[in-house]
Amino acid sequence: MHFKSQDIVKLHGFEIGLDRNALPLPILRAILKGWYEGGEIRLIDTFVSPSDRVIELGSGIGLTTMAVAKIVGSKNVFPYELNPYLIEWSGFNFSRNGLEIEAQQVALLPQSMISGDTIDFHIHKNFWGSSLLAREGTIETIAVPTLALEQTIAQHSANTLLIDIEGAETDLLMQAALDSIEKIIMEIHYGIAGRQKTDDMIRHLVLNGFSIDLHNSNGSVVALYRDGLLGP
Repeated sequence: MHFKSQDIVKLHGFEIGLDRNALPLPILRAILKGWYEGGEIRLIDTFVSPSDRVIELGSGIGLTTMAVAKIVGSKNVFPYELNPYLIEWSGFNFSRNGLEIEAQQVALLPQSMISGDTIDFHIHKNFWGSSLLAREGTIETIAVPTLALEQTIAQHSANTLLIDIEGAETDLLMQAALDSIEKIIMEIHYGIAGRQKTDDMIRHLVLNGFSIDLHNSNGSVVALYRDGLLGP
């Protein structure tokens, strides 16, 4: 399946191409009503600073990437997306909004989880649910290249992670070395990863020096920051 824009809509200040035939009704409605990615955009506007360098895992249609780029500049946000359809869609959106950004089709994994040059990525019939985790509804499995997250953080001198990877965040954040990361904005997925694994991940991050911003986090979209980063 290839992305083909049929309409252009304005969403969170950006022009977004729209392929109505490919979208599930709830996603289409959220885009047309202006709700889509609203929680993520609010946390980006609250937490991301002009001096940050941001790695995004699961950049989707590029909307959150562009919101970050508006703050830090296009050269300081590094999006990664594994679904080829979404890479095409985000590429259209970046170009439409005059941004020189390109999502990389590379799975960033903790060094300890890498056992080969590629890993299976499962494309779901609802492509928004595609994931490294095999699920009912998978229509195709493709091999994507892997890189160590720790190596990529060092390469880009990144201090912030933006994550929406459909349940794979639990293993990622439980095992990755995140010593240089100061901020994490992510969507959690109780329904995919499970409540226990998700809670264990949050507990692990807290024990390793992160605090949860309970005031600004909203539902499944959570912000964490290094203890002391935001002051008393």
